[in-house]
Amino acid sequence: MNIETLINKHYDNLNENDQHIAKYVLGHETECKSLSIVQLAEVTLTSKSSILRFTQKLGFSGYSEFKYALKQQKASKQLQTSFVAMQQEDLLQTAKFFNQQNVTSVLQAFDQAETIYCYGTGWGQRDVLQNFIRSIIPLQRFPVHLQSQKELSIVLNGSITENDLIIILSLSGENKPQENILNQMKIKNIPILSITNMSRNRLASKATYNLYYQSTEIGESTDETFSMMPLFQIMDLFYRAYVDYKQINLNQL
Repeated sequence: MNIETLINKHYDNLNENDQHIAKYVLGHETECKSLSIVQLAEVTLTSKSSILRFTQKLGFSGYSEFKYALKQQKASKQLQTSFVAMQQEDLLQTAKFFNQQNVTSVLQAFDQAETIYCYGTGWGQRDVLQNFIRSIIPLQRFPVHLQSQKELSIVLNGSITENDLIIILSLSGENKPQENILNQMKIKNIPILSITNMSRNRLASKATYNLYYQSTEIGESTDETFSMMPLFQIMDLFYRAYVDYKQINLNQL
């Protein structure tokens, strides 16, 4: 997340002094990346402690981390990237991840679950799941789409059992669902299929089954700067694998 985004995010917590420092930093970005904390305090007519408090309000541990982020931000702006090639690589790697995994146990759990619940941690993920649900209905599977963490909590405290399956689609696997909700699922032995970006993450570590995709960050660390194409792809691959699974079982009858 760049400095300007962080300032906007935490603006309500910035006092008049902080806002003055922020205005200077945004207007003199190139100059600030080489200034020491004492020098920045001098040019902003503030103090070393004021600069330190300002950086900490933005979420940094101190001035050194703030300055590093400022330098990295400049470097990222200069980086020339082919976004077309980036997406092609993401889709290629997502297909590779899927083909390398043994999805038979996941498909079996999906097929045998009494009720399937789907939960996406953001608007983009919910859109992907809605598309998946439409495609799977003709196969006589009728997933329940949980639109919010509140709905997830209600189901968890009510009807869901260990004979069901919950699919959670996330980008980072770190923000949602909250830790207490995941722990409650584990206590109740609720089977969880996590579908996340390829990385070690909290959600995947708590889940019964895992599927991974690759979506490379385009800009800032928010949902809007990750392509949703790999998410649509992984769900489409899962749908197609389930079609094959049903066909194989039918042929064995």
